[in-house]
This record gives sequence, structure tokens and C-alpha cells, in this order.
Amino acid sequence: MLGVMTFRKDEMKFREFDRYRGYYCGLCRAIGSRCGSVCRMALSYEMTFLALLHTSLYEPETESGMHRCALHPVGKRLMLSNEAIDYCADLSALVSYYDLRDGWDDEKRADKLAASALLKRAAVRAGERLPRQKEAVERYVRTLHEVEAKNDQNLDVAANLTGEMLAELYVMREDVYARDLRELGYYLGKFIYLCDCYEDIERDIKKKNYNPLIARSESEHFAADCEQMLSDMMARAAMAFERLPLLEDAEIMRNILYSGIWLRFENATERRKAKKEQ
Repeated sequence: MLGVMTFRKDEMKFREFDRYRGYYCGLCRAIGSRCGSVCRMALSYEMTFLALLHTSLYEPETESGMHRCALHPVGKRLMLSNEAIDYCADLSALVSYYDLRDGWDDEKRADKLAASALLKRAAVRAGERLPRQKEAVERYVRTLHEVEAKNDQNLDVAANLTGEMLAELYVMREDVYARDLRELGYYLGKFIYLCDCYEDIERDIKKKNYNPLIARSESEHFAADCEQMLSDMMARAAMAFERLPLLEDAEIMRNILYSGIWLRFENATERRKAKKEQ
């Protein structure tokens, strides 16, 4: 479920890329300080976008500084720090823990079980700070397993679950913006789930994993139908996004929402096209 909400670097200005990296590295640093260094594996593009969104919306007091890190020891990097980034650091530990546990339950992969054990303590602490969000993630994992066990081929069933979960994570405060944030998170969640399904078709067929798109994958219009479906979800997400009073870093977020988020879909489509032409 993670790694879809990336950016398209060739459409970014240099200062926008530096600013984005300040959030990304700042979130990594916050995860390390709040959850432990080993938990930096939970860093994701999805939570970086959410940190951008909440910072732009709520304009919290933000500290910026140049710091070194273990992965990039040569030279210091800009790292931002604020309440929104801390919120996303807690969510990162929470979501990644359950995502890894789900990987173990579905595929019995020992590496995912071991990684989840490293995140467990941080996820428990994050859940204590964010009980509503924890309940949403747990409900999502539990209900998704039920859907997968039934092999329910209704596209909306599983996608809606992801949307409902992400809708709760997008709400940091129950305030006047909560409705639009929930709507944005809901449609982004549906997009992310179905984009993952589209990308993983071949692997899921081979491993006999649940994937509600498999039954449609033999259609000659499969890619076009999926693109239309995803475009509809992004149009609805975009309407909610544009209703929010966002000024700072809005162009970075538009790069992600209107362009970068499509990269994995485009890559999967091109890969299949090239394979057919061989």
C-alpha cells in the first residue's frame, strides 16, 4: 500500500525539490527520535505528502535545520520539524507495523514478521497517542482479511476499506477541515489500493493472492478501464484537495497528486506493453 504517492522530479523546480526533501528527511528524523532509529524503515512517500498537507493547512511553528544522517553522512541536509511531521511519524510506525503483519499473515514471509517485531513497541506507543487512528487501522486489517477469505470480486468492497482507513488518518484534528480531509483521504485510499492491485496482477496470479482485478485482467481494454476508474477517483480527491485553503507548498502537492501518483501505473502499463511486443 505504500510507495504510490511519489513525485515527478523533472516537473519540480530545484527549490521545490529541496523543500520536499526537507519534509522527507525531517520525517525520517522524527520517526527516529519518536519511535527509534530502527523504525526509519517506516518512512514513506504517503506520510511525507500528509506532512506537507497538514503543515500547509495548519501552519504550525516549523523549525528547520541542517543535519547529517547515517544514510547520507557526507554533507548536511535540510530537515524540517513541526507538529504535523510528528503526527505523521507516529502514523508511519502504526501503519507500517500493521502492513508488515499483514504481509506475514498473507504470505508467511519471515522477513516481514521480523521487521514487524522491530516496530511493535513504537506502534503500541503511537496507538496510545492516536486511539482513533489505531482503531481505524485495526478495523481495516481485520475486515480486509474477511473480504480476502471470501474472495469477494466486488472492486469497491476492498477499495472502500482502504479509503475509509486513510480517511481517518488524514484527520489530525476534528475541526472545520475534517470533512474535506476525510474525502481526500478516502479517494486517495481507493486509488492507492487499486493502483497496487493493477501493478501486482502478474505476481498475484502466480502466487494465488487475492486481487479483485484478476477477473478483468484478460480484457483487451483492461489498462484503459483501470485508467478511467483511477482517473475518476483522482478527480474526486482533487476536488476535496482544492477546497482546502492551501498556499505554502501547494505546487509540490499538486505535482504529487496530478502527476507523480501516476508513475507506478504508467510503469506497469509500459512493462506489460513491452512484454506483449516481445
